[in-house]
Amino acid sequence: MGIAIGWVAKITTVALEMVLPAALGAWADDRWGTSFLALLGLAVGVTVGIWHLVQMTKGQNQKRRSDRERKV
Repeated sequence: MGIAIGWVAKITTVALEMVLPAALGAWADDRWGTSFLALLGLAVGVTVGIWHLVQMTKGQNQKRRSDRERKV
């Protein structure tokens, strides 16, 4: 159960990293009458989200590698 909750937290974090900048950009577009901030927010959010996924994957691979080395 603890592992599942950990994964839910990670997935939620990445999803929010991708969505919140676009939502903030859409809000700013409405407030200031611009039309590009939502798209810019989406680009930034997706970039940050993918970068975070890569970092999490690297961490999992390093942990598995060190676990295997301890067993040998």
